[in-house]
Amino acid sequence: MKMGFFRIPLYFLCIIALNQALYATSGAKWMASSYEDLRNAAEANDFYAQGFLALVHAHGDKGKDITVEVALPFARRSALAGHWLGYFAEGFLARMRGGEGNAQEVREFYLKAFRDPDGRMIKAAASGDPVAAYALAEIFTSDEVRPDLVPSVELAGRHYSVSAAGGYGPAKVQFSLLKTNAIRDSGITKDLGGGIALLEETVRTHLPSAHFYLGRAYFKGIGVQRDKEMALVHFQAAADRGHAVSQLTVADFYAHGLVGQPKVDLALRYARLAIGQQETKALAKIAEYESLLAGKAVPAGLRPDVPSPLDPSSGAEVPLPPPPSVPPSPPALSPDPPPPFSATRLTPDLPSPYEGAPIVNPPPAPRPTLPEPPPLPVPSATGSTEETRELAKKHYFGRGSVPDYGKSLPLFTQSANAGDAEAARYLGIMYLRGKGVPKDNAKALEWFTLASDRGDALAGKNVQMLKSLLLK
Repeated sequence: MKMGFFRIPLYFLCIIALNQALYATSGAKWMASSYEDLRNAAEANDFYAQGFLALVHAHGDKGKDITVEVALPFARRSALAGHWLGYFAEGFLARMRGGEGNAQEVREFYLKAFRDPDGRMIKAAASGDPVAAYALAEIFTSDEVRPDLVPSVELAGRHYSVSAAGGYGPAKVQFSLLKTNAIRDSGITKDLGGGIALLEETVRTHLPSAHFYLGRAYFKGIGVQRDKEMALVHFQAAADRGHAVSQLTVADFYAHGLVGQPKVDLALRYARLAIGQQETKALAKIAEYESLLAGKAVPAGLRPDVPSPLDPSSGAEVPLPPPPSVPPSPPALSPDPPPPFSATRLTPDLPSPYEGAPIVNPPPAPRPTLPEPPPLPVPSATGSTEETRELAKKHYFGRGSVPDYGKSLPLFTQSANAGDAEAARYLGIMYLRGKGVPKDNAKALEWFTLASDRGDALAGKNVQMLKSLLLK
C-alpha cells in the first residue's frame, strides 16, 4: 500500500518533468536548426515550426531577408491549428503592418496566445523556452491588449532577459535597448557597455534589427565613438535585408550627402524599397527626393516624421519596444521598386560588415503544400456598408484565406458607392497598384479624391503626393 502511495506522486513528477523538458526544448530546437529543416517541419504540419518560421521571416533571422508575405501563410496555418505561437506570430505581423485596422487583430491574436486554455505559452516560458519568453515580453509591451492586460515594462524586461540568455536574437536586441536606455520601471540598470556588446554579438548573426540599432548607436555616439561611416555601414546592412526603417534612413544619408556626395537617385531606390512596409513615409520621401532631382523646393507637408539621422542632437531615446520593423498597408505611389539589393553588395567606399562571412542565399524553397483554409464567404448585399468594407478587406489581405482581389473589388465598390470613405481609398490603392484591375493613375486619383472629400486623412495625403508625382 505504501509503495503504491509513493509510486503515484513519482509518476506525476516524471510527467511534469517530461512536459517541462518538451516545453523548454521546442524553441531551442528550432533556433538551432537549419532553415531547411525548419521549413520541412513546417510543411509537414509541425505547428510550432510553422509559427517560428513566420517569426524567422518577420525578423530576417537565419540569414533570410525580412519578407512578410512569406511569413504570413505559415503564421496563419499555425493559428488555424490553435497553436499559441501561430496566434502570437499573427498578432506580431499585424502589429508590423500598423494602422488602426490592424490594432484589433493584434489584440485578438495576442490575447488568444496569452489565454490559451492549457496555458501552453506561459508554461513554455516558465520552463525556459526562449521563444515563448520573447512572445510574452512582446505581449507585455503591447498597448493593444488593454484593458484585458496591463502592459508592464518590468515583466517584459524579465522575459527579454530570459529569452536573450537563451540565445534568441530578437530578444537580445530588445534587451540591449533596455540596457542602453534608461527605461523607467524596467528594473534594469543602465549599462551602455553591456548593451552595445550585446548588439555587437547579435550583429554577427546578421539580424537586421541589430544592425539598425548599432548603426543608430554609431550615429548618435551612444556607447561608442560617433562615426557616420560606420553608422551607414550598419544602416545599409539592415536596409539590404528588408528593414524598412533602415531603408528610409539610408535614403536620407544618400539624399543629403551625410557621407560623401549626395546620390539622390540611390536615395530614391532605397525609399521605393520601403513602400511595402512604411508606405506613407516612403511616399513622402519619394516626393521629396524627386523634388530635389528636379531642382525644386520640397513641397510643404511632404516631410513626414520618418526616423532620420539628420537630427543627432534631438536626444530622443528609442521607446521600448520600438514598433516592429515591418508595417505593409496600401498604397504605392511610385513605379514598381527595383529588385532588392544584395546584403553583400554594399557601396564600394564603405567596409562591409559581412566581409569574411558572406551570406549565400539558397534558391527559394517551394511554397508550403499544406491544405488551403476554406474560402471566405461572399456577403449578401443586405450587409451594412462597414460590414461590406471589412469583408472586402479580408479578401484583399487574405485574412483566413488567400488574397482574392476579384472578390474584394466589387465589395469595395459597393461600399464606396454607399458613401464609405475608406472603401474609396482602397479602390484608389487597387487602381494605383494594379491589384485586380489594370493600373490607372487617373482612376486612382479619382477614388483618392472622393475618399479625401469624405474626410479620409490618409487619402488626402495620397492625393497630394500623387498629384505631385503626376505633374513631373
